[in-house]
Amino acid sequence: MRILTLVGAIFVFTLFFFTLGAVSEQHNFVNLTVDKDQVLVLEGDQIWLQGDIIIDGQLTIKDSNLNVNQTLDLTTSEIRINPGGELNFINTTVSTVEYLFGNETNETILSPYTLVSDAGNLSIYDSTIYYGMIWLVGGNAEITGLALDGFSMLNYGIFSEDTNLELSGVSIRNYTLGLRSIGSNPDMESIFYYNCSTQMTQEWWVTFSALEESTNLPIVGFEVRQWDGERMIGSWNWAKQYEIDNSGQIIDHQASFTFYLNLGFGYVERSWEGYIDNNIDITETFNLNHTHVAFESGTIFVDGIPYVIGEKAPKFSEVNLSVSILNPTDINFNNLYLDLLINNQAGYTRTSISLLSSGSETFNVTWTASKEGPLSLAVKSVIIDYNSPEDYTITLNRFVEIESADSFTKSDGSWTALLAIFVLMSLCSYIIYTGMEDESEEESDSKDEVNEDNDRREMALPKVDEEKEN
Repeated sequence: MRILTLVGAIFVFTLFFFTLGAVSEQHNFVNLTVDKDQVLVLEGDQIWLQGDIIIDGQLTIKDSNLNVNQTLDLTTSEIRINPGGELNFINTTVSTVEYLFGNETNETILSPYTLVSDAGNLSIYDSTIYYGMIWLVGGNAEITGLALDGFSMLNYGIFSEDTNLELSGVSIRNYTLGLRSIGSNPDMESIFYYNCSTQMTQEWWVTFSALEESTNLPIVGFEVRQWDGERMIGSWNWAKQYEIDNSGQIIDHQASFTFYLNLGFGYVERSWEGYIDNNIDITETFNLNHTHVAFESGTIFVDGIPYVIGEKAPKFSEVNLSVSILNPTDINFNNLYLDLLINNQAGYTRTSISLLSSGSETFNVTWTASKEGPLSLAVKSVIIDYNSPEDYTITLNRFVEIESADSFTKSDGSWTALLAIFVLMSLCSYIIYTGMEDESEEESDSKDEVNEDNDRREMALPKVDEEKEN
């Protein structure tokens, strides 16, 4: 009996020894690679990682502790599931440890890591992940019973893009954004957030397509711009449906986009607003047919007065040709030149204009009339085609007659004739007035002479009488 008891004690001790040894078994990896078609199970182990885990096959870590240290090249460590690979965490704790930074300061820091699934398959049950972030792109992920804590060192707790994601009994702590979902609705139950600036956002893809109106062919090169009021917040192609703030309040968002095409010589821009609750395709048609741009009308002004055909405009007067341009296209022209041609010769004046889309605008081309005679005026503009080397020229023709420097118009001749008549009449009046004045002076002189003769006679008469008396 004693022998049986001793043998049993030895058996139990041996079993305990091997079991203890199995639990405390330690694995050290610089990099751990699980090849395609390989199945690896690590159970009840202490695992130390000094690099990355790359999974193309199947890896299961159960009842273990995984310590992810800083990589040898000082980059962020990754636990990466490649397309078709599979990773299972069961009752496992994943964390990192402090390490020495610098030989002089002996400072110790922590190095966060990322669990990445690139169209792979991820399962997490009753586990803990400290100082890590889960990044899911495509594939499948089932997470049940997880405590995820970033200790305020990482932006995202879980980032999910186009992933079939199921969450249950998950607590997410100390992240800027707890859960960000793009392109698919996660199946969630019992999700708890603690100390997250934003608990969750739900966003959807916006796919934009542009077609040319007349040809129905696609237009490439558009940039999708997203706005918050008057402020552009980015040039990405997804929009937020709602967010849950740090207090748990749901805030719905209205998406505001512009679709912008830079043509160099101009641009195309169109706005779109709306509420988005799923992935959406937006298709817009645009009129980019540059041959639709045309002159509508043109009016000549001479020194600010409308010119009347048949009259002569004074030389060196200001001749202004006011032209109206119709632009029914969706192109906004930055610098469209209006050239004035006189008798089909260019080089007289050029005006640069900005012509907006979908409307008609009026512009002025001004010239100082330095030439004489009947003149043909033409305004010419070259309309650039955005996808062809062949440009399109539009013209508007008008006529004006400029008088010679030594000639008069009918109006000037009439005034000159009136002036001549006035001068002639003034001269005649002066002559008549001068003649009448001379005649009056002659009569006055004659009367004076007669009076003098009479005085002499009177003075001579007393002497005669005295002589008679003597």
